[in-house]
Amino acid sequence: MTNNPNAEQVLDQMHSAILQADFAALAPLTPALENALIAAQNLRDPEILRRLSQKASRNAACLLAAGRGVRAAQRRMRELKDASTGFATYDGRGKRAQHGLASQLTKRF
Repeated sequence: MTNNPNAEQVLDQMHSAILQADFAALAPLTPALENALIAAQNLRDPEILRRLSQKASRNAACLLAAGRGVRAAQRRMRELKDASTGFATYDGRGKRAQHGLASQLTKRF
């Protein structure tokens, strides 16, 4: 058996880690993938190369989606924090004015 299935296995392990949001598990898998790809650099089988490419593309798409999710969560947390401290308005000259919330009801949320 060639070293290439090892590269496929590492890509599958990376995919599993991404789906489980276990991003710390990606760190040791990165050098393992690099070593497997170096070992398979003379590989000429187009079917195996196609599978490797598809798995790498799949992983990249999952990582991009995970990044979008993290950024959306960060935005939402910022919105909630900003809402808990009050609201802002702008005057005719574009100057921002921050207004605190006096209501106890808003502090519950």
